[in-house]
Amino acid sequence: MNTVPSTLAELVSPLSEDEFLQLLRARKLTLIRAAGAGRYSSLLSWPTLIEMIRRGDHPASVAEFRLLKDSMWVPPDNWLRRNKAGDGTEVDMDRILGYLARGFSLVVTKIDAHAPHLKVLSENIRSTVREQIKMGVIVTTGKGGAYKLHYDPEDLIILQVEGRKRWKIFGPPVINPIVGAPQIPPPEDELLFDDVLEAGDFLFLPAGHWHRCENQSDRSLHLGIFFQPPSGVDVISALTSKLLADDRLREPLTRLNDAEDLSTMESDIKARALEHINKLSLREFFSEFERD
Repeated sequence: MNTVPSTLAELVSPLSEDEFLQLLRARKLTLIRAAGAGRYSSLLSWPTLIEMIRRGDHPASVAEFRLLKDSMWVPPDNWLRRNKAGDGTEVDMDRILGYLARGFSLVVTKIDAHAPHLKVLSENIRSTVREQIKMGVIVTTGKGGAYKLHYDPEDLIILQVEGRKRWKIFGPPVINPIVGAPQIPPPEDELLFDDVLEAGDFLFLPAGHWHRCENQSDRSLHLGIFFQPPSGVDVISALTSKLLADDRLREPLTRLNDAEDLSTMESDIKARALEHINKLSLREFFSEFERD
């Protein structure tokens, strides 16, 4: 029986925790072959996931539970049904299995919120790296994969739990990507990585690396652990939130009386913004970030 990893150190072994943190800081693409095919099955198996869904232990928002094929979504109405109480909806697992049989992929995000052992692992990773952590699972049957060529704005650990999946990673990577930035895929002529992940394999995929996947087995299941570090943009966003509390800065600019009033307002905006910037403390920001 495999021991369920509950810490970052246990998860990344045979790397040491320090070795992994160096990869994370350097954002270095790294593949580690399995010590055994069942290495990650204790984290989340396909039967366990099916049972979670049937019990209703799945993300409540349809944005965190979806069926896709080459980035095309299946509308939720196609796989939801009325619950027995008649006061809401629930996932129709038989419909889900039907779509999987036709080559669609099931994508469940924030899965750690619904599995106690994954939540323990997620919280340990979060406390170790001081970054936002989320987990998701992708199950693919048939040919192809869930998404077209894309990149993730988060650094990502991929744990191949079951089956085989071919990963093709292209360059050049997007440097220091952030959530919400537009994605314009590059020509697929700079191939950085082309390999098949087997059950038990570990892939560290740095943020900004363009990739797409192709299933190579009857069913592939991989678990993704997303690392989202705060950036200077987040510091500015937090600063903007504080500025919103200033009554003067919320005054409508088009309602000012004349050029003199506009000039005075410009001076006030600069003075108030600089006051907050000069008080800016990254130590305080990190404290609030970790609380959130």
